[in-house]
Amino acid sequence: MIADIAVGDAGVKGLGLFAVRGFRRGEFIFRRRHGRILTNGQLGSLSREDRRHLCELDYDRSAVLLPPGCYLNHSCEPNAMRSGVKVFAWRRIAAGEEITIDYRLNAFGAERWSCSCGAASCTGEITGDFFSLPAERQREYMRFAPAFIQSEYRRRLATGELNLSKRVTVRRARGRRPRVARESGAGVF
Repeated sequence: MIADIAVGDAGVKGLGLFAVRGFRRGEFIFRRRHGRILTNGQLGSLSREDRRHLCELDYDRSAVLLPPGCYLNHSCEPNAMRSGVKVFAWRRIAAGEEITIDYRLNAFGAERWSCSCGAASCTGEITGDFFSLPAERQREYMRFAPAFIQSEYRRRLATGELNLSKRVTVRRARGRRPRVARESGAGVF
């Protein structure tokens, strides 16, 4: 619930989102909200601030995220995961800890940016593309990836562009995305 999180100073990253109380692994944290939804051709008309808070919805559209979800910062070793608009604890999160996600989950393209997450595995620069992730991380994230990333993953597997030692099975229930976090707080793992 929104009362369980707070926006605060995240140092060099600017504002961040922090846990007011502890969260168990798999526990629902909150639902992100989208403001304007635009075609990628319209992104140039956005303010600099709105461009900082974009989320790719598919290859052609992006959404401007509204507070507090727009303050989720990236980490190369995130403690939270998103699936659609739901955000849940990827691992245990302590009260006072910054809640972070991996922006590469729903990103595509070759855009690079500096990373200040401070994680042990961070190289200081990331490529904003799901397929830039190590193969093991792609497998770990696949069930939470948006449909357009899952579709591209399957296409790359079928054409041989993606050569992973273990394949990820993406199952659909009657055309819907896999169900993950429930807002009741029940775990997903």
